[in-house]
Amino acid sequence: MNFNRTGVFIPVSEIFPDVRNDFDTFKTLLTDISLTDALFWCARLNLIVTNPLENDHIKRQQTAIDLFLTSEEIKKVNEFALEKGDATKITVFFRGQLLELLRWILLYCHNHPNDGKTFEDPNIRRKFVQTALIASDFWAKRVYGNRFSADGEIDTARRRALGAIRKAIEGTELCPELTRSFGRGWTIFIDYFRNQYKSFDTEFQSSTSLSVEDYFKCLLIITVHFANPRSNNTGIFNPRTFADSTLLKDIFQKYIAYESQSVGKLKNEFWGNADETEKIELPYDYLPLREKPILCSEDGRAIILDPIFYNEKASIGPLFILTKNKTRSQANEIFGAFGKAFENYASDILNRMFPDIDGNKQLFCNLKKEGLNGKELEMDACIIKHRDLILIETKAVWIREDKILNEDSQKYLEHLREKYGVIEQCNTGTRKVKGVGQLARIANNIVCDLFQIKNPEFNQVATIYPILLVYDAFLDAPVYGQFLASEFERLFCPSQKSDFKNGLTVHPLIVLTIEDLENLEFSLNHFELQDLLSDYSINCPDRLASLNNYIAGSKYAKQMYYNKNLAGKCLELFEQTKAAIK
Repeated sequence: MNFNRTGVFIPVSEIFPDVRNDFDTFKTLLTDISLTDALFWCARLNLIVTNPLENDHIKRQQTAIDLFLTSEEIKKVNEFALEKGDATKITVFFRGQLLELLRWILLYCHNHPNDGKTFEDPNIRRKFVQTALIASDFWAKRVYGNRFSADGEIDTARRRALGAIRKAIEGTELCPELTRSFGRGWTIFIDYFRNQYKSFDTEFQSSTSLSVEDYFKCLLIITVHFANPRSNNTGIFNPRTFADSTLLKDIFQKYIAYESQSVGKLKNEFWGNADETEKIELPYDYLPLREKPILCSEDGRAIILDPIFYNEKASIGPLFILTKNKTRSQANEIFGAFGKAFENYASDILNRMFPDIDGNKQLFCNLKKEGLNGKELEMDACIIKHRDLILIETKAVWIREDKILNEDSQKYLEHLREKYGVIEQCNTGTRKVKGVGQLARIANNIVCDLFQIKNPEFNQVATIYPILLVYDAFLDAPVYGQFLASEFERLFCPSQKSDFKNGLTVHPLIVLTIEDLENLEFSLNHFELQDLLSDYSINCPDRLASLNNYIAGSKYAKQMYYNKNLAGKCLELFEQTKAAIK
């Protein structure tokens, strides 16, 4: 995950010097653009700029620019790029901008008589680009605000920026690879979650009128045909006839009915019945796009509005289908089952990475020990190799959208602690300990001689690497590792300092995403995990850079290999889908 992917937004005045960058101009331009055509072009451009099959930023931008700008306008873009250094630092179109523009299109545009062909007019294409460039500024003001202010101490400034950093990456990321999202989602839900939540199939069928398997097959068919710029450069399809010649015809219609929405429905979901003043102040909630990412127009066209939200359907979609309209206790039960499924999924990866050698165990999962205070300690996983101990705590939780850009940055920090750390509940006097807090509690015990005497498997340990293994890929963002490591440092305080074993080193907390773990599974044939963790600690002791970003710029980058098991599970789904449509 690369935080500096966006670079510099090009101001509208650099290409169109006579166009003002203000809301009145923006609104006027939008009224001249046809509603459905504009929505479809937002979606088509989004497909291009988030394309994971094209690693070259310049090529992605060039593909999008060539669709809209004249040679003279492209020349102005290039001149601006030269002023800023080079074209790799310049962005004309990006995901956050296009999603920002999409919601204003819904509010201010209406369908023109020749909708479907309006963008054949160069003047309309030019106005669309102008609105997109102005929308970049609106997106930046909403996401950044004053959150990157240098006021106060450096750690305070960094923490104030955490929400903006997350949203900035979200607005500029590329779509995950198909084999990873489908391979992981298919594996977790079919092989693991189904065993943890026994009513999964019946509840899913009741909500969607589809089996879980048929849902994944339809999702895969649409992704392969219409979310891949190399196979189809428009992304537009006719949902009424697309699967008519296949055995999935009736199933596909049920799928489309469940996963799609009309233009009118989408507008209502975003803006409702609020008056004009209230609408402008409404926060941007992506939920309508996440829940139903396929847009169907009255003339029969359909398109995926956002390929990343659509991709999420493969990796996590069934979970949120189940929890919708559930009571809090019911939803918690479902999330708990998913958390256990995720833990088992990660444990099986670790077991393949660290098998027993000549009858000697390296890996211990769900290990339970009596702590120094008499309370049971449970370790999700620990790896004991040579004199190194790698402690792993797994967490599959989600950050609430309304917490991320809260004007009071402390509320976001408290939300992060609630999900991954320790939080005191004043109304009940209780203390909730999760993730980082659990790792600190375990480490507080292990570093003491008395614990090691009672548990001889730990008495040779000289180095401890505490790892928080998470499902949320955005914890890979810059500064998040530093914040969580500082929380661990605050909580790591052995009750009896005098009992701290001499010569034992406890490294700062390391955040590992599930994608990192998947990448390491086959890569560890070429290096030792503890060597990577040691080098990371030497080079990034403050944890400001993630492990993933450290690897990308280190000697380990050339030793990373794709996960064959994920590819195999995705192929399994491909084969089942292929058989279903013959």
